[in-house]
Amino acid sequence: MKTALITGASKRLGAAIAVHLAERGYFVWIHYHSEQQAAEDLCDAIRRRSGNAAAVPADLSREDAIRRMFETISADGGTCELLINNASVFIPGKVDETSFDDWNRIMDVNLRAPWFCSVLAAPLMKKSGKGLIVNVVDSGATKLWTKYAVYGISKQALLRLTQILAKTLGPDIRVNSISPGLILPSADTSAEEWKRLVGKTPLQKEGSPADLLRALDFVLDSEYLTGADIVMDGGYRLVS
Repeated sequence: MKTALITGASKRLGAAIAVHLAERGYFVWIHYHSEQQAAEDLCDAIRRRSGNAAAVPADLSREDAIRRMFETISADGGTCELLINNASVFIPGKVDETSFDDWNRIMDVNLRAPWFCSVLAAPLMKKSGKGLIVNVVDSGATKLWTKYAVYGISKQALLRLTQILAKTLGPDIRVNSISPGLILPSADTSAEEWKRLVGKTPLQKEGSPADLLRALDFVLDSEYLTGADIVMDGGYRLVS
């Protein structure tokens, strides 16, 4: 049985990815930071559907916590064929209004953690002969979002990290990214603002987690694909 680790998997898109991969036959490690009950409930739901999953905690801003997470995964010779770097921090703020601590928090989780998780996952993947890393970016990564400045910077850098990892870790390990658009609104997005954003897109409709999962299936099944970013956003990236 192949093993997958999904960061930030206790809720939202991470949870949808976890259920989907379990249905594809993966043993799924569900990473969480503080949402232990949600992670455990998700594991139970997967098991009720004849899947296999376990929860693993880590503060992705801490090196020692990430190392402990991978020690848990690799115990007794465990491997990791698939890593989904999904965890993300979405903190609003213009670049000249962002605190030092907020800058560090965003960069720690959105950029440094995917790098370090990928570095630690690579030896486990090579044990099984090949592996795949998928970074969940954001369709807005290429936009000049002044109100979410540091978030946008972190996601743009994650696109470059995806390419560098693909070039570094091949041929045994493929590295790609998926950039979803208007699929799930953030907690601070009003219904009116969400409707306005959706209406600006060429397709004029919001996406669903199923759209992201179809993109993930394409990446999983395309063994000649590496260093690529799959944009699943209804054309949101085209909107100024």
